[in-house]
Amino acid sequence: MNQKSLVKNYLYNLTYQILIIILPLITASYLARVLGPTGNGIYIYTYTIVNYFVLFGSLGISMYGQREIAYLQND
Repeated sequence: MNQKSLVKNYLYNLTYQILIIILPLITASYLARVLGPTGNGIYIYTYTIVNYFVLFGSLGISMYGQREIAYLQND
C-alpha cells in the first residue's frame, strides 16, 4: 500500500466518522421539532422495537459470513 493510497483512505475514514457523529445530531433535532413531543415519542418507541429485532437478527451473521469466506477461499 503506497503513501498516497494510505492518506486517501485515512481522509475517507475521517470524513465518514465525522458524518456519523454530526448527521444524527442534525436529524434528531429536526425530527423532534417536526414531529412534536408525542410524535417523537412514538418514533423513538418504534425505532427501539425495530432495533431489538435487528440486534437479535444479526447475531452470528458476521461470524457465519467470515466462516463461509474462509471455507470457500480456495474456490
